[in-house]
Amino acid sequence: MCAPHAGGTAQAYRTWPRGLPYDVEVHAVQYPGRQDRLAEDPVESMPEVVRPVADALEPFLADPLVLFGHSMGAAVVYEVALELERRHGRPADLVVVSGSRAPHHREPHARHELGDRELVEEVRRLNRSFGELAAAPELLELVLPSIRADFKLAGRYVRSPPIALRAPLLALGGSSDPDVGPEDLTRWRACTTGRFAARTLAGDHFYLVDEAPVLDTIAPWLPGTRLTAHGAA
Repeated sequence: MCAPHAGGTAQAYRTWPRGLPYDVEVHAVQYPGRQDRLAEDPVESMPEVVRPVADALEPFLADPLVLFGHSMGAAVVYEVALELERRHGRPADLVVVSGSRAPHHREPHARHELGDRELVEEVRRLNRSFGELAAAPELLELVLPSIRADFKLAGRYVRSPPIALRAPLLALGGSSDPDVGPEDLTRWRACTTGRFAARTLAGDHFYLVDEAPVLDTIAPWLPGTRLTAHGAA
């Protein structure tokens, strides 16, 4: 299961099946308030996201389960993994957190209170590709409410002290991410009693647009001995 960044959609992972082992299914979360869920109100608190996702995963718990989340999505998958352990005592087989500070080292912020122009500039600072969408006022009007709600959720989220998962945890990030450095990734170590590693890959906050190195880094951590479509064991 893959959880997108703030303002992101399930489409962010549409090409991932091509780069993963052939018996791996990719299911991506679509947060309310965007694309096919545009008619729904965006949610502004972590429990509103976590409970429905944990519910949706219950039919898959008999199979190996890997959770991946980028930026805000990293906090989502960590909390989903906690919820599944709380409900079923069943750890995920792997939790991968990407481009995010650990839950006990987050800095509260109020970006959701910025004016529209300032909010757009903040999103563009993190995601240069957002400039194309920002140039289309009719599209910007549709996506800003969900971006603002996601920033509110992310800005208020903190869990200190953290609760340690039993699942293995892999923390990934971009080598030139302006907000999340290598030391931030290593702090995720406190969030698991299982196997842990932190890795940086070339790129900024959205380093994962080059998906091949990301998937090849994850592949050796998948349950069993795996080979990706890119050929890296």
